[in-house]
Amino acid sequence: MATNVDHFDWSMVCYRMLMHRFRGRGKLLIACDLLVSYRRGEVEIALAPDVLVSFGVPPGPRASYSVRREGKPPDVVLEFASPSTVKADAGKKKEKYRRMGVREYWLVDPAGGYHDPRVQGFQLVDGVYERLPWKEGSDGMVAVWSPVLQLEVRFVDGWLRFWDRKKARYVELPEEEKERLQRGAEAWAEKEAEARQRAEARLEKEAEARQRAEARTRSAERALEAEKRARKALEESIAQSEAESTSTRDPT
Repeated sequence: MATNVDHFDWSMVCYRMLMHRFRGRGKLLIACDLLVSYRRGEVEIALAPDVLVSFGVPPGPRASYSVRREGKPPDVVLEFASPSTVKADAGKKKEKYRRMGVREYWLVDPAGGYHDPRVQGFQLVDGVYERLPWKEGSDGMVAVWSPVLQLEVRFVDGWLRFWDRKKARYVELPEEEKERLQRGAEAWAEKEAEARQRAEARLEKEAEARQRAEARTRSAERALEAEKRARKALEESIAQSEAESTSTRDPT
């Protein structure tokens, strides 16, 4: 069970991320510090994992998780290291979860100093826990793929995160998703405003260009009319001169 505030906070953050990731799933139970019990012979054994995930089990409140009553053990158990639990997490509790039939068992060391690497995953194969392969990045990141969760469990920048390979991003807390969507909406609105401004500026330039073209057309038309009037005046002047010349030569 959670032994201090940090331990509890880590469990709750993990719980909330997984709840948000698998929201909308019908039969799925995700719980923190829920008492899990199973029988081994005549002995009833009970543990309270920091976080458990059980597929195919209806969600909803319950006082405990009985393997017999639920019909199956949890699929995934995560235990967060603390001074008072670290030895049991890696020892007798791990053995009990193995006997219970938990498909994946995870040891997480948020504070550091207990597990190396700080995220360790174990998969149940033929009744034995086998260590899941992990990779380490140059920035100190530790990443382990979870076949059951279909997520990459990462310890990065001092935080436990779940990487969704299909979406190519980290599983978010609800408030992180809200903030991301808000940022996206604001960025979209900003881009739309910029696009409108560019469109309005383009339309304004086009209108100015049309006005200049129309002004040139009107100017050309006026010049043409002036040329016609000048030509007509010249023709009239020539005609008048010819008439006067003819009148002067007429003997009558």
